[in-house]
Amino acid sequence: MVQKGRDMLPLKVKDFSVKLQNRVIIERADFEVKKSEIVHLIGHNGAGKSTLLRGMIGLFPSKGEVKVAGENPRSIAGRKQFVYVPDEPALYEDLTLQEHVQYVAALYEKPEAPILEWLERFHLTDRLKDFPATHSRGMRQKLSLSLALGLNLPLTLLDEPYNALDQAAQEALSHGIRDAAQHGNGVLLSAHQTETTQILKAQVARVQDGMVSKTA
Repeated sequence: MVQKGRDMLPLKVKDFSVKLQNRVIIERADFEVKKSEIVHLIGHNGAGKSTLLRGMIGLFPSKGEVKVAGENPRSIAGRKQFVYVPDEPALYEDLTLQEHVQYVAALYEKPEAPILEWLERFHLTDRLKDFPATHSRGMRQKLSLSLALGLNLPLTLLDEPYNALDQAAQEALSHGIRDAAQHGNGVLLSAHQTETTQILKAQVARVQDGMVSKTA
């Protein structure tokens, strides 16, 4: 049986707004991420890129409609359709890398998810018994990205994923993002690196003055 999420747009946003401390950050955004599409969010610092990502998945109060693979991202069914990697790695400091893999795979009910393959791509398989607190910022980022990309979900949301990565890891990440799109998934990411759009062959969504405008 085909999962409902695989038949729907990875992301559809309609009349979406975020207001924080009486200030409108995002105003009535309308855009979508199609299957096999990579969308690069661009805009100056403070334009609202991170706020948009967080608001869409319920981390900030918002108005409007957001559907992830046809589901409300705040619902249990919706949460299984996407993965979000914030700009600062959010990890469980009392779990080893191996335990992170086991926990995330169980949480998303994907015991066969190839997360370990991603740890190998980022050269972390010899650190499986380590705790994240013993790792550098870059290594923590690699773990976060491995957990996300290994799940192979309809939608992947990445907030400044290239930060703190060495050149080899950046190239591995770019390859992984393109691979996710080739498998029919959607990817929405913010990245200040200007070359990201060309490297990923991504569409552009500009965040400016509270508005979100996506190229055709």
